[in-house]
Amino acid sequence: MIYSVYPNIDATIYEYFPNRNTGIDPILEITKYTANSKAPNGDIFTSNYNSRVLIKFPLADISSSIVAGTITNPRFYLKLSAIDSTDLPIDYTLYAYPVSQSWQNGNGNFNDSPEIRNGVSWNYKTSYDLADRWATGSYNANTTASWYTNPGGATWYFGSGYEASQSFSYESPDIRMDVTDIVNKWLSGTVTNNGFIVKRSTADESSSDIFGQLKFFGRDTHTIYVPRLEAVWSDSDLSGTGSFSQIADDRYVVYLKNIRDSYKEASKIRFRVGVRPEFPVLTYATSSNYLTQYRLPLSASYAVKDAATEEYLIDFDDNYTKLSCDTNGNYFDLWLNGFLPERFYKILIKAVHTDQTVIHDNGFYFKVTR
Repeated sequence: MIYSVYPNIDATIYEYFPNRNTGIDPILEITKYTANSKAPNGDIFTSNYNSRVLIKFPLADISSSIVAGTITNPRFYLKLSAIDSTDLPIDYTLYAYPVSQSWQNGNGNFNDSPEIRNGVSWNYKTSYDLADRWATGSYNANTTASWYTNPGGATWYFGSGYEASQSFSYESPDIRMDVTDIVNKWLSGTVTNNGFIVKRSTADESSSDIFGQLKFFGRDTHTIYVPRLEAVWSDSDLSGTGSFSQIADDRYVVYLKNIRDSYKEASKIRFRVGVRPEFPVLTYATSSNYLTQYRLPLSASYAVKDAATEEYLIDFDDNYTKLSCDTNGNYFDLWLNGFLPERFYKILIKAVHTDQTVIHDNGFYFKVTR
């Protein structure tokens, strides 16, 4: 199972614009401006200035599902979809840490003039007017901060279990970072969930090297590429495989037995997968060959695409999207509250045979409604 949770707050904080709030900007940005480069307003930088991303996800549904036993031994991934990138090095690494102080989203955009100062910024946790600065010294145990030019830029926990990272080497800048240890700290109550800070390393932020710009879609984007926290766990149950013969014919048809045109966004649906030979062997019998049930290979899996964009919402995964099989045949479960409403989705089925891998794209569409 792959289940997505969307952020409730996010913002970019800028060292060069230390009081500016971007709490409803549709773009999240990790940028490094180096000395002697040109600023967006035409100024020439005299020092290094960095930006960082703050993003927080609600965990109540995940926590209650773990307690109830419907989520077991999950791993967690932070996903950010890149909209643009410039001047990136061939090799670089991004880091995520749990923020150690609470902050407020605010209602600013980067291009607001005059700038909005209500909400989180490089200098302040909640607003310029309240003057509640991020700690810049005398940190609480296991917390720290760093900056190059202007003191501030949030504070975060560090040490074993408090750092996540993803390295890139001449590849797409989309982030899918394993943040399991951090989320488990929140779920266990070890530290309070104040969200993630996503940034470059302190060494990269302070060096003279050019690291360019990374721009990601934020929670206020008008696209499907909303940031998400993925909870993934194995829910495959193959206890019923002995009740069916595996389909052996190279020519066979896969179908969904119970798919409907639409489902409400809070639904939890079990989709039943049927399979039959395309051309059954002619035999003398007293019942139809089509009444004989088969199952797909044990490695069969499913995926879900956005029907309009063809982007995978849930990609094939050998561990987390395997089909199950009980005494009624193959099936898989979807939790639709992780889907964006008022959109159409398409289900695909993959079957791995001894000599071939077949992806069945048979027009299994459904809509998620509010």
